Amino acid sequence: MLDGRYKVIEAIAEGAMGVVYRAERIKLGRIVAIKVMHESLPAELSSRQRFEIEAMAMAKLEHPHCAAVLDVGVHEDRPYVVMDFVSGDNLKDVLDKRKLPIIRVVEIMRQVLSGLAHAHELGIIHRDIKPANIVLSQKAGLGDHVKVLDFGLARLGGRAKTEPALTVGMVVGTPSYMAPEQCTGGAVDARTDLYACGVMLFELLTNQKPFVSVNDDPVEVVRMHIQQPPPTLADQTGQEFGPELEAIVARALAKSPDDRYASATEFAAELEGIRARLLSAPVSLPKTTPQPFEAAPELPPPPAPKLTRPHPIAWIPLDRRQLQIAAGALGGLLLLVIVAVAVSGGKKVAAPIDGGGAAVAAQEPIEMPAVPAGDPETDLVQRAQQLIDANKRDAALELIDNGRAVFPHNATLAFMAGKIYFGKLYWNAGLKAFHEAIAADPSYRANPEVIKYVLRGFITTPSYNGDLATFLRVEIGDAAKPFLQEAATSHPNAGIRSRAAAELKRYR
Repeated sequence: MLDGRYKVIEAIAEGAMGVVYRAERIKLGRIVAIKVMHESLPAELSSRQRFEIEAMAMAKLEHPHCAAVLDVGVHEDRPYVVMDFVSGDNLKDVLDKRKLPIIRVVEIMRQVLSGLAHAHELGIIHRDIKPANIVLSQKAGLGDHVKVLDFGLARLGGRAKTEPALTVGMVVGTPSYMAPEQCTGGAVDARTDLYACGVMLFELLTNQKPFVSVNDDPVEVVRMHIQQPPPTLADQTGQEFGPELEAIVARALAKSPDDRYASATEFAAELEGIRARLLSAPVSLPKTTPQPFEAAPELPPPPAPKLTRPHPIAWIPLDRRQLQIAAGALGGLLLLVIVAVAVSGGKKVAAPIDGGGAAVAAQEPIEMPAVPAGDPETDLVQRAQQLIDANKRDAALELIDNGRAVFPHNATLAFMAGKIYFGKLYWNAGLKAFHEAIAADPSYRANPEVIKYVLRGFITTPSYNGDLATFLRVEIGDAAKPFLQEAATSHPNAGIRSRAAAELKRYR
């Protein structure tokens, strides 16, 4: 317990400055994150005066892309900061798994810069921008929603001369992302954070940091930040990124703060131009995009079928009179076939032959349906399911999201996306996908899988989730009641039983 108000549940991360814990605000039942500073920190960093002045200033952060500081205190002479608990994927972990598409990188960085612009307006400099301090969650199905975490190293810029400059002259931060002036212990400002954003942009695009020491020597990395020109994206990867993106990265990584972007807003505006051009580019889906119709080449007529008979043929010599009769009959049969083809508009007809070989003319022409070409929607669904079955859910989700842009009314794709989102605990994105599946095919309203996925989220979230509850009650309706009833009576967790029973009472 901290100050009799916060119940510490578990440690969730540890860094150079301290340990971050998942905790609960007792009276409110709210899940929060608490960072407790290490005992070994210098007095300038761990003093109560620092946190009373600067953490309270950071509590003014109110922005969709900034994790707010909620409280500050001291436990056993160790300062701690209480922050929003943000669920989602750590950007460092996401980057470790796979390379990100350029459009996704640009959007992530645009949101990071949006949050920093707000902090900079309040005079707050983060000083430790890096992928590990960025969390990606989902909001209203709009894709990645960025939260900038850990303002624990932040300091206030533009202090009055009478205010204590507690950390001026100290080198603090993560070496791989530190600006040259930060490495030398000089004065820092908003442009220091923008340099770190340039490093992070470089890393997200190339999966490599611009400055890396062979022996993982942080001192060598710091020296490279101060003295060595950064590589280009193309030099690092051998891939062309285009002059505009190269220029943006180069400006962000300029050694002198005066040569960088003047503000996070200006940096974000440059990226917005890249994003707009990428979004306006045509979408192509390999193996799923319908190809333009081309007339099939004219093929030679098929060879005449070979007729086989079960018994040998006995050839009987015919006299002249018999040959004339046979020739007349053959000519009549040929005329009958020509007339039938003309009547059918050129379609092939089948002329049944009776057991004695006489032609039967009293039959309608038979029209065989053309064999359809491969259905791109069906092919897309099948390929996505194969990826899911192979446990490649991220690849499946990317394929499905691209496919939904081409086939926005495909209920199956929306349903599949919803299941993957719920499996990743992205409740809002999952709900949006299920909404769209139901809109396209109302039968999904009673689909047991939809109900179970949403109910599982509803009963396992740390606190009551009104969006999940409303979906069950309004979108699903009575079909959800048996599932809630089962949870209310049979679930082994008493708290979940109580939540499900309380929710049942809201149904009319």
